[in-house]
Amino acid sequence: MLHELLCGRPLFSGDGEFHLMMQHVNATPTPLRQLRAGVPEELEALVLHLLRKAPEARPADVQEVYERLRPFLPAPGEEAVPDESGPAGAPDPTGIFRRPYAPRSRAGAANALRAAPAAGADAPAAVPAAEREALREQILEVHAHFAALMEEERYAQAAEVVGEMIEPAARALGSESKAVLGLRRRRAFSRQLAGDHRAALPEFEALADAYGRVSGPSSEDARDSRAQAARCRGELGQVTEALAGLHGVLDVVRSVDGDVSEEAVELRRDIGMLLLAQGRAVDAYGVLDPLHADLCMVFGPDDELTAEVAETLAVIRLDLDGGPMDLGGGPAGSPT
Repeated sequence: MLHELLCGRPLFSGDGEFHLMMQHVNATPTPLRQLRAGVPEELEALVLHLLRKAPEARPADVQEVYERLRPFLPAPGEEAVPDESGPAGAPDPTGIFRRPYAPRSRAGAANALRAAPAAGADAPAAVPAAEREALREQILEVHAHFAALMEEERYAQAAEVVGEMIEPAARALGSESKAVLGLRRRRAFSRQLAGDHRAALPEFEALADAYGRVSGPSSEDARDSRAQAARCRGELGQVTEALAGLHGVLDVVRSVDGDVSEEAVELRRDIGMLLLAQGRAVDAYGVLDPLHADLCMVFGPDDELTAEVAETLAVIRLDLDGGPMDLGGGPAGSPT
């Protein structure tokens, strides 16, 4: 279907159902760029990868396909160029990417929105003060319900509870109001704790962008959202991207709070553990050994995190031939 959408013709055109079926089984697809020269090479490569005959040779999952399509999608906040959104009056298929958290138009509302374009898709609706106050009370109740479910470790249900509140709150308060961003953040965290990292990842990435616009790209909320997105990538096996994300956040944290703040320490620990999970024991040791020295100095050797890092270093030593003195020639750390 993607092949046909991009070149305007079916993938195969056999003389009869049997001939067409045999083409699907045996024939090599024509590369897109031979049919339409303007197709980017990366997009052609993705389509050919999707069309491989053996299922196990195709992309591993929809997340991989999404990540490879994402460079071709419009960015949040980006405006459509003329004629890009399709015929007049037709739904804009790019809208969900340009404004991922904008309230969707209900039946009959599209004309009203077109009649008042200056209001903007993210502008809150005019809601009487009494209704806004009632909404805020409802949000507080949702937060209390969410907290109770999280306490019981019912993370999936907690995500559903806050998720139901996001759209009505966004319509009344604006999709990037503090209250709505808080609801979106709670849903992302609860999905992450439920193990649904594929759902949590795009939410944290969207939150990082939103907090970057609202509070600044180096704000604590934006940093934390980027870090959580990186941790989701680590859980999904996207270790290279996860490491790049964590390093990027750590660079900002170091410039703001130094190398031994709570946030910096957690990021350094996570980077070391990801390196270890990737089989890069020497690199992991190079991150965790100086971290352990800092933890001993700031929090003491009996601190829980200090002990955790010490245990990990001890395991790494056992797995490395020649002991820690072979890790670069310098003196070994002293965690025991």
